[in-house]
Amino acid sequence: MQNALVLPILITFLISSCASTKSLEIFTKEVERMPLDLQLPPVVALDKINWKIINEGNQQEVFAELKKANIDPVLFSLTDEDYELLQKNNVQLRNQIIRYKAIIEAYKEYYEPEESQETNSIIKSTNSEFKPKTFDKNG
Repeated sequence: MQNALVLPILITFLISSCASTKSLEIFTKEVERMPLDLQLPPVVALDKINWKIINEGNQQEVFAELKKANIDPVLFSLTDEDYELLQKNNVQLRNQIIRYKAIIEAYKEYYEPEESQETNSIIKSTNSEFKPKTFDKNG
C-alpha cells in the first residue's frame, strides 16, 4: 500500500523534472530622451541711473538742480564703504547668473547632444565677456 502511494509521487517528480524551461532573455533598450526645449532667458536691458555725487561743497548746488528739474529733493546715499559692498554684491549676483546659465547649458547638452554641439561653439565664442569676475580693491 505504501508503494502504491509513493510510486505516483515519484513518477510525478520525474516527469516534472524532465520538463524543459525556456531561458530568460533580457533585452535592454535605451529610452529616448525627450527634448527639453529650454531657452536661455533674454539679456535684460537695464535702465540708465543718474548718479549724483554730493559732498560738503556741492550739496546746495545739487539740491537747487533737483528743484529746478521739478524732482523731489530726496536722495538716498551710500558711503564709499557701502558702495564697495554694493559692487561686491553685484559681482556675486553676476557670478551666480553665470553658474545658472552653465547648468542650463549642461542640461541642454545632456538631453539634446546633437543639437547643442552645433550651437555650443557659437555660444562659447560669443560669451567670452560672461566669465565670472572677482572684485579686487586694488584694481
